[in-house]
Amino acid sequence: MPKKTYDPSNLVAFGNAAAGHEGVLSDASGAVVVKPCTPAEIAFYESVAASHPDLAPHLPAFMGTLSLSGDNTVVDADVDSGTITTADGKVERLHGKKLETDLHIVLENITYGFKRPNVLDLKLGAQLWDEGAKPEKRARLDAVSAETTSGSLGFRIAGMRTWRGVPAPEIPGYLKDYASTEEGHWVYNKMYGRKFSASDVDQGFTSYILPNGADGSRQELERAREILAYFLGEVKDIVAAFEKKQSRMYSASILLVYEGDVDEYAKTKQTLKSATPDTEEGDEEDLPKLAVVKMIDFAHATWREGEGADENALRGMRSTAKILKDLLDKTEKDLDAAEGL
Repeated sequence: MPKKTYDPSNLVAFGNAAAGHEGVLSDASGAVVVKPCTPAEIAFYESVAASHPDLAPHLPAFMGTLSLSGDNTVVDADVDSGTITTADGKVERLHGKKLETDLHIVLENITYGFKRPNVLDLKLGAQLWDEGAKPEKRARLDAVSAETTSGSLGFRIAGMRTWRGVPAPEIPGYLKDYASTEEGHWVYNKMYGRKFSASDVDQGFTSYILPNGADGSRQELERAREILAYFLGEVKDIVAAFEKKQSRMYSASILLVYEGDVDEYAKTKQTLKSATPDTEEGDEEDLPKLAVVKMIDFAHATWREGEGADENALRGMRSTAKILKDLLDKTEKDLDAAEGL
């Protein structure tokens, strides 16, 4: 991420989140997100930079912290890539419950570089609470886990955005309850993922990878095969990395993003093919993207030396990898059938 100075008066509501808390902001360029956080999340990112650099490729780039006072004025900043000067900035609400904190973390915007980002947020773990949670919160989250794929598979779909270019239809009892439209994107709320069971959650993935379903083009099917293969490789790498760590990451997520505009996807492929091997770092950051997979949301993450790997989160990662592999196999068969093989 190139070094720059951020002007908090230009912070705006972040519009590409598939799930998360209210108060998530972005700078004017869209290159970074500024979101409410806990001290534990900052400590986790700092510890990754200091002691676990092998995990850094699987997380958004951490750029520092800032603090917003009660009147939404930036009063302090510590941003490695620049500074934030004192100024008034309105905090607009977006998703979920707003964290009661003026502490914000500044991170790379994972959806930056995409024209029409399709986003899938997968909340990991059957146990969704940490040891500091009150009994009533534990009970509430345990009920959510038991009633969703969090309990059966170790993950659930927490949110989803897909580019369709047309408004979502008003279908009572289905899309009307689960999806809204934002300028051609269908935005699925947290209740969408809660309706699935272990036997049909692959339908949610299919809706994400092939938004137009059976009406999709051959070009979309080929894109799906490429994206699924990439996602599968990245998730396997994340599993391998965290199997070596002794941590606990309650309610962390895997975020999957790919270019939702089919024509832009093809254009980006050509652009990337034309990029030379000696492209400088700054130029690489300005290149468009086809797909990205990152781990996010570490508000309840800690290191636990002597306690082994985080099987609670790893189970969800492995379940995700299996579904991606099954969908990849099916997509390849569909392409072979289309070619008469």
